[in-house]
Amino acid sequence: MGKVMISLTDEAEELVRTEVDKQYFGRTGGFSIFFEKLIRQYFNGPVKETREKKPR
Repeated sequence: MGKVMISLTDEAEELVRTEVDKQYFGRTGGFSIFFEKLIRQYFNGPVKETREKKPR
């Protein structure tokens, strides 16, 4: 897959970084994971959960 370059203002970049840190705290590549998810949603629509919880 190729690379995508996105240009944000400093304020917008800080807001994005804050939200990404909240969602992907402690995960290596959290920023990449966030933008990959965003791009996939744009092209494929929202991702639906396919896992069903099975009673024990």
